[in-house]
Amino acid sequence: MRGDDSAAPAGTGTGSDDIDSLSYERALAELDQIIERLERGAVALDEAIAAYERGARLAQHCGGLLDRTEQKISQLVVGAGGRVAEKPLEPGRETADLPVAPPGAPLVPVPGHLRELDIDPDEIPF
Repeated sequence: MRGDDSAAPAGTGTGSDDIDSLSYERALAELDQIIERLERGAVALDEAIAAYERGARLAQHCGGLLDRTEQKISQLVVGAGGRVAEKPLEPGRETADLPVAPPGAPLVPVPGHLRELDIDPDEIPF
């Protein structure tokens, strides 16, 4: 029993070729539609299995697109003088391997006379 889903939903092809050509937004929208249909329970068992398999491929595609996008993003690096510099993220390099600014390091240049102030964050009135 299909319930009110008498028309086949858009983008229910079975090959991965059509998935590979989808943008992130379209793949995510189709994945949302599949999840909604499965949650409603308005599909026969064989259709549910096919929809689940396609959903898994769509999720994998979206994850791959996000991974590639992350590799293109520039990272911000805080230098010794408190200056922020932009450095391209090296492809294939895990973010855990990237240098991290020490806790409390300023993200913008701080004038020398202000670096020496000992301010308790709990005492700031705002």
